[in-house]
Amino acid sequence: MVSLKTVQASNASLRSIPNLTALFVGGTSGMGQSTLRQLAKHTESPTAYIVGRNQSRAKPFLTELQQINPKGRFNFIEADVSLVRNVDKACQQILQQETHLNFLFMTPGGISLGGRNETPEGIDYLFALRYYARMRFVQNLLPLLASARPSRVVSVYGGGFEFGINTDDLDLKHNFSLLNAYKHSITMTSLSMEYLATSHPAVSFVHVYPGLVGTNIYTNSFPPPISTLYNYGMWPLMWPFSVNLQESGERHLFHLSSARYPAKKGDMAQGVAIESRDVAKGTTGETGSGAYLLNWNGEVQPSRTILKDYREQKVPELVWRHTEDLLDRAVSR
Repeated sequence: MVSLKTVQASNASLRSIPNLTALFVGGTSGMGQSTLRQLAKHTESPTAYIVGRNQSRAKPFLTELQQINPKGRFNFIEADVSLVRNVDKACQQILQQETHLNFLFMTPGGISLGGRNETPEGIDYLFALRYYARMRFVQNLLPLLASARPSRVVSVYGGGFEFGINTDDLDLKHNFSLLNAYKHSITMTSLSMEYLATSHPAVSFVHVYPGLVGTNIYTNSFPPPISTLYNYGMWPLMWPFSVNLQESGERHLFHLSSARYPAKKGDMAQGVAIESRDVAKGTTGETGSGAYLLNWNGEVQPSRTILKDYREQKVPELVWRHTEDLLDRAVSR
């Protein structure tokens, strides 16, 4: 476990890295909001883009960020990122205004008890939020990420909980279930990141399991009485085993900015400096491989045997090619 003291000391050193630019997808509530608040607190004059669904609801938080860091620039982009074409529009705004992007932090998602719910682009709604939209942000913004030091992508979902997937039906058009969607979203994220860490070795990729964090995900996903039952019936029982929301934000900023998780093509500008012996092992078991599966506390999650088998079968490349093809088809509908 990376101690909270170590995390806080590392975050406090972020001011030594100038001109940081970041994009937060899902940054107006929960873990995204908490992490963004920590970024504003610990950086000199950051530029941050925040993608969310409702600009008016985000205004009080944007005001708070400006108060925390008067020198910072905090730009809101209103978009429903369940649609790939909206992701493209959001990215275009950033591409037109920036020459580099240090941090891409993604948390969009939700919970459902129903079946497949397709968007107008033919992708299941939650599958789009958990995987396809996130990968579209990565795909579009790789030129900016490759131009930055440090340069890191963090996707918060289920790193370390990879399972076997149906490689003949990756988007689950014919074999959809809630369990299959959960497994595919997690495993495909880890496989794509491993592929991208090799094909874009100047960028590091982190897939992190956040632990149990008290957010408003049930309130946002379900109406009463389901959300009420969770918030007042289940959460009090789970709370003793949870991660404090502020601590979660501190730890995710560490995941974004520490040189503990460097790009495959490492150099001296991989983030807040650490001792070389503390560099993490990546998904392949190689130290500093560029793709990492993390637990909530910053420790590397053991890479499951299934990833080794898929690596030998060249499934990471298969998954990424499928992702590119499906995303291109989605915007041409």
